[in-house]
Amino acid sequence: MSDWFEKIIEKIQSISAKIDSYKEDTVIQSLPSVAYVNRAKKCLEEGRLKDALDILTEAESLPQEDALVYKYEGIVYDKLFRFVDSVKAYKKSANLNRNDKTIWKFLGFALLNTGIYDEAVEAFENADKLTPAHSEVLTGWGMALMKQKKDAEAREKFVEASKANKYNLNALFLAAVMEIKLKMYDDAEGKLQFLAHVAPNEGNSYEYAKLMFLKNNYDDALFYADKALDFNKNMLPAYLLKGEIYRLRYDEENSLANYKKAEELSLIAPNLFIEWAFSLIRFEKYNEAHERIHKAEELDSNNEEVKLIKAYLDTVSGKIEGCREIFENAIPVNETKSFALTGLGLVYCVQEDYTEGIHCFKSALQADLPDSVNYYYIAKAYMHLGDSSNAREYFENAIKENPKRIKTYTDYAKFLISENEIAEASRKLRKSLKYAKNNLEILNMLFFTGYILVMENICEYNIKETLEIEKKIKNIDENGFKYPDKSAELAEMLNKLHEKEKN
Repeated sequence: MSDWFEKIIEKIQSISAKIDSYKEDTVIQSLPSVAYVNRAKKCLEEGRLKDALDILTEAESLPQEDALVYKYEGIVYDKLFRFVDSVKAYKKSANLNRNDKTIWKFLGFALLNTGIYDEAVEAFENADKLTPAHSEVLTGWGMALMKQKKDAEAREKFVEASKANKYNLNALFLAAVMEIKLKMYDDAEGKLQFLAHVAPNEGNSYEYAKLMFLKNNYDDALFYADKALDFNKNMLPAYLLKGEIYRLRYDEENSLANYKKAEELSLIAPNLFIEWAFSLIRFEKYNEAHERIHKAEELDSNNEEVKLIKAYLDTVSGKIEGCREIFENAIPVNETKSFALTGLGLVYCVQEDYTEGIHCFKSALQADLPDSVNYYYIAKAYMHLGDSSNAREYFENAIKENPKRIKTYTDYAKFLISENEIAEASRKLRKSLKYAKNNLEILNMLFFTGYILVMENICEYNIKETLEIEKKIKNIDENGFKYPDKSAELAEMLNKLHEKEKN
């Protein structure tokens, strides 16, 4: 669960803990503690919490224990955010008067704030017996179940809470959050659409954006992520979501810009640098990915995703010791399954077990949010196995899925040249110029394929066109041209053609 969502939960719990219903209590006037309780109430109304606590502590010394004394002690401790103390006070009060209609609710929220979720569930169950269908009780009960990762049961309580009180938007929101986790996307969408129109805020907008992302509606996801940032420009999860969407769209500039913006706003957290590293790896900026993951490690050295990314970067550089186990352990986790399978496939390929490597890469393509670079890795593995037909098929798939990846074009062209398919290699290289018109490697390869095609079909037009590529390379970098001997040979051929025309 994100840090942002934890803050939302804390806010809801805090609101629930700030109890103002104490005015409704009817004390038994014959008890000697009544004067103390009434004086404490007055202090509470005036915000004099320390004075209220002193009075109630004094009341504890009376011969007869009064449940209300401990109840109001708990209320004061809640307002002071001393939840461990409030739990103790509420428990004493509940033991003295188990039929108090609000004490179990108060105890439930205090237990939530101290992280004792099993007891919180019991407290809310007791509260529900005394005040059935109470919206706030049901909401707290749902929170406790959610913390226990009982998502379906939590969702049921939140739905009941919103039915009990249609104005309980927190319950409606949390029901939608649970439905997203349970992949009940249509149910969640109806609730979040309503909230987006009736009570738009950063939380509703972000969750709606996340839902649209899960439904592969990236345009709407970006729209609502931006809307969340309009409400709160410091909302880190919204920047991370946008960075991931642009990453999946192979939009390097916009993906990395969102992480940079978050860093500029000092939204420093391990997941910022982890997601940044994931994107840098997708765009094959491995040195920069190393820098970001090092920052994440400084903030959280035991983070499993940090270990996973470090293992991937080591594997890419050929250092596979200890990496296989890390990838295998990460595969069962949905969020990292595709990435871990790709890493494991690379380990097998480093070990020259290309068949197992292909199996891993293909499995990665079936996982959630696969990286199309797996098509490229499969093509390369088939090359090593001497399977030209499958190599060609997967190179084509790689280009189709990510037409902006230059290394796919260059390696595909090299493969086609090795298969003596020079014209096709030239076509692929020309296509790649659309995305990297000044790439010297592509231009040099294009000159080389042009040279071979001239040798197969000598004509003035082909020679001139190939020599123009040389000029373009030298205009970019005077020392960037790799084939001066072949250029001289073409120039000589062109001169001979001109002399022949004169004769």
